[in-house]
Amino acid sequence: MGSLVAMSTESRSASERGDLPSIDRLLALTDGVVAIAITLLVLQVRVPPLSEVTNPESAAELAAALGRDANQLTSYVISFYVVAQFWLVHHRVFQHLAGQREGLAWLNFAFLFTISIMPFTSTLLGDYSNNPLAVDIFALNLLLASVATQVTFELGRRRGLMTAAPHDAARRAVLLRGTASVLVLAASMGLAWVNAGNAKYVWLLLALVPRAVNRWMRHHPA
Repeated sequence: MGSLVAMSTESRSASERGDLPSIDRLLALTDGVVAIAITLLVLQVRVPPLSEVTNPESAAELAAALGRDANQLTSYVISFYVVAQFWLVHHRVFQHLAGQREGLAWLNFAFLFTISIMPFTSTLLGDYSNNPLAVDIFALNLLLASVATQVTFELGRRRGLMTAAPHDAARRAVLLRGTASVLVLAASMGLAWVNAGNAKYVWLLLALVPRAVNRWMRHHPA
């Protein structure tokens, strides 16, 4: 425990000297990038132009026009939920960090890359919703974001940057959630080449992964 505190103090002192940005600055940067990404996501949701409807006062025609853009709306909802989930996971990881080093900062930038590019992959998915390559590109985007978050946690643990050493159960839970998420995304990428439309529904399992892992660990304690 003494060595853990010493390493954390050393890392925090380096940040205070200006050698590296502090944890608070990394979190502030992450919050800003996530806020911008969420704002850009909504730009893919298009209001049907008047030229696409014969009678602008017809509810049926407006509903039909909105239906033609349903893929963009679905893509936006999925992307918004995913970004929100990754933001929550990112903060859960960083709240356990007492300091940081250069490798951790670059991992955070890797995570921010996956978030900042999501408006592009989301729009691609909305425009080509039944194209297996578009589905796989979006799934790969999610996969890289998940991996960056998991590697950040593991690097912080190995370099003694945690405020307290995580229990074995906590480490196992993080590993299981990460592995399960990777398997879900990999399955969707394979299914996309069989049925691209149904592959997107596999991502709904990502919301069930934390609960499934928690239930499994209750029934299979180490």
